[in-house]
Amino acid sequence: MEWLTALAIVSIVTGITLTVVVLLAVRALRRTLADGAIRQSQQIKRLLETVSLLNRQQQLAEAKMQVLVDANRRLGEEMIALYERVGEGDGPARPAGVSRLLN
Repeated sequence: MEWLTALAIVSIVTGITLTVVVLLAVRALRRTLADGAIRQSQQIKRLLETVSLLNRQQQLAEAKMQVLVDANRRLGEEMIALYERVGEGDGPARPAGVSRLLN
């Protein structure tokens, strides 16, 4: 019976040891996963901020481009008006295709 008692004690100690090792491993895995989730959420937040900033910059660039297109159109209209004022007689002849170049 002594060997049966020794076997039971060894089995209990082995079970407790395995339980402790498994619990420590699970705790380490949870911590690792939690840290990874936190890092991932921070990276997603930074990406969202970057995308938002890029969208604002794109909108500003499109607005500037529209202002430049409008200014170019107005300048073209003014040049056409000036060529028409200079007229048919005393000024230089209007170059062919000016309106096409300005559009």
